[in-house]
Formats: sequence, structure tokens, C-alpha cells
Amino acid sequence: MTAKFSLLMLGIIGLAGCAPLPAKSPPQPDVAKPELQQTLSSVAEDPAFDRASRPVRAWWNEFNDKALDTLVDAAIQNNPTLATAQARIDQARQAARLVELDTGIRFNSDVSVVRQHLSESGLFPPPLGGATLNEGDISAGAAYTLDWWGKNRAQLQSAMGESRAAEAERDAAELALAGEVADAYFNWQDVAARTKFARQTADKRHMALQLAESRLKRGIDSSLVSSQMEVLLAQEQDNLKDLETQSRILRNRLAALTGNGPDWGTRLEEPVLSSGGLFPLPQKLPLDRLAQRPDIVALKWRAEAAASQIEGAKADFYPNVDLNLLLGLQSLDLGSWLMSKNWYGSFGPAVHIPLFNVRTLRTNLGIREAEYTGAVAQYNQTLIMAASQVADALARVSSLNAREQLQRTATASAERSQHLQTERFETGLSDRLPALDGEIAALAQHARESKLQADRKRAMAMLFVALGGKYE
Repeated sequence: MTAKFSLLMLGIIGLAGCAPLPAKSPPQPDVAKPELQQTLSSVAEDPAFDRASRPVRAWWNEFNDKALDTLVDAAIQNNPTLATAQARIDQARQAARLVELDTGIRFNSDVSVVRQHLSESGLFPPPLGGATLNEGDISAGAAYTLDWWGKNRAQLQSAMGESRAAEAERDAAELALAGEVADAYFNWQDVAARTKFARQTADKRHMALQLAESRLKRGIDSSLVSSQMEVLLAQEQDNLKDLETQSRILRNRLAALTGNGPDWGTRLEEPVLSSGGLFPLPQKLPLDRLAQRPDIVALKWRAEAAASQIEGAKADFYPNVDLNLLLGLQSLDLGSWLMSKNWYGSFGPAVHIPLFNVRTLRTNLGIREAEYTGAVAQYNQTLIMAASQVADALARVSSLNAREQLQRTATASAERSQHLQTERFETGLSDRLPALDGEIAALAQHARESKLQADRKRAMAMLFVALGGKYE
């Protein structure tokens, strides 16, 4: 029988052994396309946004705060979360490399030396039977799978998709980490500013209490006024203690985010609250730009990998042909083990016929199709949520900007009222208590303005994160 005839027979047997694919596959899910253009147009003239649409990479630099830049850079360098994500990237890359090697020519080699006693009534007659010998065997082989149906290619594409998904997940982790640092930092800015105002207010409440007690001793006021002043002072002191606790907690949070212990946070310099600039909003916000957000990109690659797994599962319904080559040396006499007369070898194709494994193959294909449907559903859900997050952040930034403008007006009015009360006291038209009340009211408005400024920055950071952190 010639080699050509043998290969022809193998081909006929293989084709006859193909397992039938399912007659009907489940419908492929559609990719979501949430609309954002109307939402963006609604803030087109909002003074909170800068319409320059300039490229943004390290988005936290847009706040022009060196302390924030230092904290984010430290977090990216030291936070264990990113180290874990990088380890996943390395693992996925090695897994893809392993698949790539497995789809090429596969090599193997073995060496063995065995001392054995042969049975006298076994396969070999005496004098070989009954003797104790040293058997040596050394072999080298190679195998290659003919990728006629694209299974190897599908497996490699799936592994590469997983590797790229791991890279995108690392970027998503960095984006989320930078957002957490910015949120904690701006919150800390606000707490630090309000702590300063609370200390000033507590001092003025103490002065007011001393004045009330003095007036009580002189018989000018009743004890009711003093009691009310004591309550107000205690409330302000309680508020001050709460703010100091918040400050310590936020220091601890920043220390943890930057990969440090709590003692590191105690050495941080007190932040100074600044008003901040406008947010650089792009002129247009098409869906494909939002789809570049790293967590969405990761899910896209997961879906692509799942689709490749379906192709690989379909290829399993067709015969698999391996070409195998084996060469070796074998001898029962180690002294002549490596002589050319002891060589042996084999070469030929091996056909895997899936005809009798149909139920298992269909079950595996069904699993792969379900995984793909789930991956697309997760992608769609994340994309829809991302669009919602952008819309919410846009609305929040716009609202806080308007509220901040109104608060500036209220703060200015409180300061004018304070000046008028101070002038009345200095000219003898009133005593010190109304002037102190005016100063306390002005401090309360400054504290409220501080909180709104910090909240607007936190909302801007949330919008940066929702957009994916950068425009490319």
C-alpha cells in the first residue's frame, strides 16, 4: 500500500467521521448603543465647562494642584492593586505564549536507564530470560497538528484577547485608583478648610459665652442667654472634633491608596483649598469615544476571546490530524547502547475522529455560546452604565457650579452684614454680641462655599473617570 493511498484512506475516514454540528445556533446578541449627544448638547453653553477639547492624558494635572499630582503618582507607583493587575498581565501573556507554542511543532525527549530482571517463562527464553539487565532508552519526538479547521488559530486569538483584556483591566485599575486618590484629596481639602473655620467659630462662640456671663454678673441678661451660648459652643466644639477625626481618616485613606502605612499620612502637609479651573469637555462625545474606557475595552476583548472559543469549539466537530515523528536508541546492554544498530523510529499521521462524541461536543459548544452571550451582555450593561455615569457627572458638575456661584453671592452678603455689625459696635450703636454673631454667620457661609468647591472638584474627577480619563 503506497503512502498516497494511505493518506487518501485517512482523509476518507476522517471526512466520514465528522460530527454533525447543531442544526440551529442561538441568535447572536446585539451590542448596545446608548445615545449621549442630547445630554452633551444640554450643557453646551454651561460656564462650568471648557469647550477647547484639548487632549488630556494625566487628567489629574488639569486641577493644577502639585500635591494632588504627587499623591496620584505615588499611588500609581506603589499601590499593590496595580502590582496585582500587572501580574495578571504577565500571566496572561505567558498563557498566550504557551498557546502559541502548542499550536506549532511540539517537541519531546526522554532518557531512561532501568535495571530489570526478566522472567524465565516470560516473553524472552533463556539465557535472556531469567537474566538481570540494564536497559537504556533515549528518544526524541516531534508532533504537529494540521490546523485545517482553524482551531489552533481560534485558540491563539482567544488567548491574545485574554492578554489584551488583562492590559485594559490594569489601565482600568489605574484610572479607578487615580479617581479614589482625587476624591479623598478633595474631600480632605474641604475638611481642612472647614476645620479652620470651625476653630475660628469655636473661638468666637467662647468669646460670646464670656460676654454673656459678664452681662449675667452685671444683671444685664438672664441665665437663659448664657445657657444658649454654652449649647452653641458645645455644638461647635463637637463639630470641630468630628472634622478632626475625618481629617485623620482621610489621611489614613490617602496613605493606604499610595501604598503606605498610617504613619505616612500623619506627615502630609495640610492641603490648601483652591477654586480650580474649568473642566475640558470635548466638543463631541460619540459612543466610540466612551467605548475606549479601559474597563469597557477589557470587556470587549473578553467578548472577542469568547467568540474565538466558539470557533474553536466548532472546529472540534471535524477530524483532527496530527503528524508524529519519533526517533530513539534502545538496548539491553548499556555498553552498546549508543550504537547505530540500536536505533528505532516511527512516522505517520494520527486521526482523531469525533463522530462518537457528538453529545459532549454539542454541550461544549453550548457552553461557549452561553459564555459569549454573557460576555456581550456584560459589555452592554457596562456601556449603558458608563453613559449613565457620564450623564450624572455632567449634571452634578453643572449643578454644583451654579450652586457655587449662588453661594459666593451669599458669602459676600454675609461679609457685608458682618462689616455693618462691626461698624455699629465700633461706633457704640450696639454691643459686641451682634458683631460676633455676624462674624460667625460669615464663617458659616465660607465653610459652605468651601464644601461646594470641593464637591465640584470631586464631581469633575468623577466625570474624568466616567469618560475614561483621557481622550485619544
